Amino acid sequence: MPRRAGRNVKTTKRPVLRKPAPEEAEQFTAAIRCLGNYPHVTVEAQRGFLYVHADEEPVARLTRLGPDHYGLSFHHHTGRWEPTPFTGDFSQLAGVLVNEFGAYLASSDFPPRPSAK
Repeated sequence: MPRRAGRNVKTTKRPVLRKPAPEEAEQFTAAIRCLGNYPHVTVEAQRGFLYVHADEEPVARLTRLGPDHYGLSFHHHTGRWEPTPFTGDFSQLAGVLVNEFGAYLASSDFPPRPSAK
């Protein structure tokens, strides 16, 4: 009798990772804000990710890779999410965001210029 392909192959199940909670969004917001003047930066837990917004514009997204370990993706102008090589916990990724992507976290609320006369 012919054997079925894959019948004796052992499979391993990937662990089920829970979705980030709103409390984790608050923790990551605090981690970013303690590194500088970022009151306009917010983090939202949505659809299994943590989304980072600057002035309500998407900037970055964190994907849970394991307990207290996340991967960082950057929001591309085309609307796609581009993975970066950066992974870590909240404090590590907050530092990466501020140091590597700080220009994208800057507020677009510029102070008024004095008019030239």
